[in-house]
Amino acid sequence: MVAKIIVLSDSHKNQKLLRKSICNETSLTHIFHLGDNYEDLDDNIDLIQNKQIMKVPGIFHPGYINKKLPTILKTSIADWKFTLLHNLEDWTFEYSDLVLFGHIHKQQFFQKDEVSFLNPGHLKGDRSRSQPPGYAVLEVSNDKIDIKLKNIKGNVLTNHQVKRR
Repeated sequence: MVAKIIVLSDSHKNQKLLRKSICNETSLTHIFHLGDNYEDLDDNIDLIQNKQIMKVPGIFHPGYINKKLPTILKTSIADWKFTLLHNLEDWTFEYSDLVLFGHIHKQQFFQKDEVSFLNPGHLKGDRSRSQPPGYAVLEVSNDKIDIKLKNIKGNVLTNHQVKRR
């Protein structure tokens, strides 16, 4: 394994669920936050130290609205291309192995036109838009990405895998 990434979204100032999700996981190398109160991570120095942090603003963030913050971030880990954004409608159809998005508060994984898409769910509260809270964990190696969609207790709900083409 090259990297272990926790993917969070839509924490909406819920420090309890944000901290619980991060504390559920060990050996994290990266934390990706996909908006709607991404500043919530800043209040958790004890949990984010020694991890690479990437975050994008949600649609109500002033930096998103006035375009002073990047709404799309791209990164590469072990030659896998990741795109991070809050609102999938902002995606520019530029090639990526895995597009990570938030906004809709619903955990989902799907593939379309050789691109994989992942929404980790939300950490807003006990329920949001009829969905329970959750997050995703990615284990990145040179030949595959193992994806686990988890509930707030850290239990795996579904497993997915992206393999090198």
